[in-house]
Amino acid sequence: MKIYLMRHGLTVWNEKGRSQGHSQNRLSSTGKKQVEEKAKDYSNVKFDIIYASPLMRTMQTANIMNKYHNVKIIKNDLLIEIDRGIFAGKYFKDLSEEEKVLFNSSTDASCKMESYQQVFDRAKQFVDFLKHECKYDNVLVVTHERVASFITHILTGTKLDLNDKKSFISYSNAEIKEFII
Repeated sequence: MKIYLMRHGLTVWNEKGRSQGHSQNRLSSTGKKQVEEKAKDYSNVKFDIIYASPLMRTMQTANIMNKYHNVKIIKNDLLIEIDRGIFAGKYFKDLSEEEKVLFNSSTDASCKMESYQQVFDRAKQFVDFLKHECKYDNVLVVTHERVASFITHILTGTKLDLNDKKSFISYSNAEIKEFII
């Protein structure tokens, strides 16, 4: 099975430096163009199915990618972005030093954020689904940066320290990485 793992296109909140979490933000005009270009680049790839986070920005991305394929898009809650709790919608530049530490650790329950471990566990559950239940040969997965990073670590077996963001794998907006499992 070939997995095409994609982060959604740029959103208005990405452009403004706002934390998104589970918010329902749309792609910006730049984000739509990014995804349109990526869709053209992958127009000759035969996707059999698309799995996507149910958030608006990922569904928009999936729909744009699908215009050359016309395959089923299945929403999957395991692919949803990390819940940013009290930080959702906040501007990164306005966070105090203490808030930045809390935001980056994702372990303080008072912030009502999902922990990196919880997101990793969801990513692992999705990969297990792909390996054991998915019957397609070419799968496009549209998700968010943190989830994509963790799926990449799982698929490649690379070392991951959930307490060190430097070990996370970065995904640019509308970036696709390919894997064979």
